[in-house]
Amino acid sequence: MNSKNNYQGLIVAGTHSSAGKSSVSMGLMRLLKDSGWSIKPFKVGPDYIDPAHHTRACNQPSYNLDTVMCTKKYVKDLFDDVVQKNDLAIIEGVMGLYDGASPISEKGSTAEIAKLLNLPVLLVIDGRALSRSSAAMVLGFLQLDPKLNLIGVIANNINSTRHANIIKRSIEYYTSAKLLACLPTSSELSIPSRHLGLQQGIEQKDNIYQKWAKHIESHMNLKKFFKLFNLKQPQQPIPQPKREPKRWRIKKKMELLNIAIAKDEAFQFIYQDTLDFFTHQGFNISYFSPLTDSRLPQNMDVYYFPGGYPELHVQQLNKNQSLLKEIKKAGASGKLMIGECGGLMYLGKGIIDNKGKTHPLAGIFNYSTTLKSKKLTLGYRKLKMSSKDQLKDKLILTGHEFHYSSLIKNKETPNWFHSSSNIEGQVSDGFRKLNCFSFYSHIYWGSNSSWMKYIINLAKK
Repeated sequence: MNSKNNYQGLIVAGTHSSAGKSSVSMGLMRLLKDSGWSIKPFKVGPDYIDPAHHTRACNQPSYNLDTVMCTKKYVKDLFDDVVQKNDLAIIEGVMGLYDGASPISEKGSTAEIAKLLNLPVLLVIDGRALSRSSAAMVLGFLQLDPKLNLIGVIANNINSTRHANIIKRSIEYYTSAKLLACLPTSSELSIPSRHLGLQQGIEQKDNIYQKWAKHIESHMNLKKFFKLFNLKQPQQPIPQPKREPKRWRIKKKMELLNIAIAKDEAFQFIYQDTLDFFTHQGFNISYFSPLTDSRLPQNMDVYYFPGGYPELHVQQLNKNQSLLKEIKKAGASGKLMIGECGGLMYLGKGIIDNKGKTHPLAGIFNYSTTLKSKKLTLGYRKLKMSSKDQLKDKLILTGHEFHYSSLIKNKETPNWFHSSSNIEGQVSDGFRKLNCFSFYSHIYWGSNSSWMKYIINLAKK
């Protein structure tokens, strides 16, 4: 463990996506929370869905740790800002343990975060249809980077006691890792998925997290787990004096601006770190629902439409005509509005569903989006302005894209571009009309202080 700090923690990694690390993470969070631990959850990489499940599992906001959208120093400072004495940090990895932004380096991977924070790793493997090969798999993960502190293994999707014994004997005979649990396959424990990943936390009943906690408690050697990961008995959290966050160099601003953020079943994708940053920069946050609210919140300096699943609720969004008219009128009058991904879709002329039917929406921007021919677009973005676009200084925005929709009937000119050396080449993004902005990219606001500064200055005007 990291003796330099007062916190405890561990990384829950997987051999690949769908190995079961999300379910194990949620189950551990709920189990240990119910056992008296103060859990602080985290997620490696750009993800909105898993952190929402973490929050449901342990009733604490979950933060993302990403060394591509942020500097290593920012990630370390964020972690230290969130985790206090007597907290237990549980960090869910991304994809496989070594998967990240590069095929030949650890950049953006779970392994990089584990080494950066000096935390041990619990590896989840999918044991279905495996016997002795499970040892070869674990051995490969151990040997690829000997500096990584991989000490425990959980085998998921085990179909019998005999299968469990074979997996355990193989892994502990050929490797130094300890097998802590063999989790049987259980259909009632699955969380349904859709095109962007698991269904959202807001859609789940609370008992799914309780079931996973019970599942892990019933099949995991907890005494061995606590000893192996050097976890002491939980103590009451010690109240810490309020301090300035280390991850932002400037002190908290007291001059309040008002920001209204769209938040409901259609708009859910916003980082907790972004909300913290808004508050730190002097914004008073309020929320509204494009699904059910007939009026925009009044006396706002900024309206923010983050990502989500507007395509799943497009009929109800379209029926809320009173709000759509207010949004279009506010945009035409010079109100400051920002839409990202799902927000970009909502602020356009409409969404064309997979059957080809058009559902008109806000109409601030002269484009539509379609899901008729689903095409996955994903990747990190480093957006540069193609022109100064009324800005005094050129900005660079870091973020990521992940969507199956695409622009159609687009008569707007993009103001930003992302240059890449790989096959995708140059990606255009970012539109502006008066004081309305829309991006397919999800901007990581916390590491884009110049963008925040520009938005604040624009709001004050």
